Amino acid sequence: MSDFSDLSQIIIAVANLFLAGYVLLYQIRKDKRTELDAAHSNEQNIKLQWIKELIVQPNIPFINHFYERLHSIKEKITTDNLTTEERETINNMIKQELSLFRKTFIDVLLQIDKAFAFQVLKNLDQLIDDITEAIFNDELKLSKLPVYEKHIGSKIAYSKNNLIALLYNYKGLPAN
Repeated sequence: MSDFSDLSQIIIAVANLFLAGYVLLYQIRKDKRTELDAAHSNEQNIKLQWIKELIVQPNIPFINHFYERLHSIKEKITTDNLTTEERETINNMIKQELSLFRKTFIDVLLQIDKAFAFQVLKNLDQLIDDITEAIFNDELKLSKLPVYEKHIGSKIAYSKNNLIALLYNYKGLPAN
């Protein structure tokens, strides 16, 4: 009987030893993963800070200028019966502004984070489409301020707010 109890104590001791070793290895691996995650998070925060300081901050005045230029089309809508030529002039102006904005701001974002740049482009393309549709809609009396605000002015403001929200909520580069 004594041999049986000694044997069972040895088996329990060995099992405890293996269990303690397993817990120790598990904790070491977990600590290493935590350290790597913290290092990755810190690196991502540094990259995010650089993106905001080198790309976003210097372009805030240009972003504001872009949206101000879009708002300036109100001055070009002097009558309810714009000619096709006047409509095309306004449309070409907004497309030119978008093209310049893309070259100076969006193209830089494309080099950093394509998915984020495409989100920004989607916002801008929708805005330009909405303005173009409103300008060429003969039924809209865009020279009337409430009509202009509903179909153009509010969409410009929404797009600007959406862009600012996208920039503010940007969390950094996607995982590699």
